[in-house]
Amino acid sequence: MTAPGIARRGLLLGLACGGAARAAPAEPDRLGFQVFRNGSSIGTHALTFSRSDDSLEVGIAVDIAVGIGPLVLFRYRLRGIEQWRGGQLMQADVTTNDNGRAAFLRVRRDAEGLWVEGSRSGRYLAPAGSLLATHWNPAEVDAPMVNPQDGTLFRPAVARAGPGPMQLPDGTRCACRRFTLTGEPQMQLWYDQADTWCALQAPGKDGSTITYHRT
Repeated sequence: MTAPGIARRGLLLGLACGGAARAAPAEPDRLGFQVFRNGSSIGTHALTFSRSDDSLEVGIAVDIAVGIGPLVLFRYRLRGIEQWRGGQLMQADVTTNDNGRAAFLRVRRDAEGLWVEGSRSGRYLAPAGSLLATHWNPAEVDAPMVNPQDGTLFRPAVARAGPGPMQLPDGTRCACRRFTLTGEPQMQLWYDQADTWCALQAPGKDGSTITYHRT
């Protein structure tokens, strides 16, 4: 992560690549989060879900700004679209402006599997069962994870807790599951009993703590 450390840790990161992946959960029409750094609000992360028959389109919008008073020192903007059919990711396009540096991801499925092309990764055939680390689908924790900012591949170690009552980063309690990822990326993810993403916490590169509070 940069100064707040979000993008490079894969927080925003963030699709199904390769063979058949676990079907997506019964997602709502919209998921929204307020993003905090050391308790101060720095931006938003929103996902929208549009369905038609066996197709699903997921829109992703992330806007971050960190500064001192009116002076903005860091900006981050991500826009992405995932297109699923029959429980599989068919294609995805993501563009990112990371404080003035452009990055991209392009994903397409063909008969061989899911091809990933990213600004940092180049083009490659993703391992079977891979998922983009966009976090709305908890199946990603059981799969190789593609960084939606630049296409690099993550293989974090994952520890599980729950299901059961536990405290979320915003202080509320929820009957949910918690996944703790170590390696790259490092973070904690919480999902409720309907498998809906409800919170995130991760360390920033500068030692700060990044949290997502559901809105």
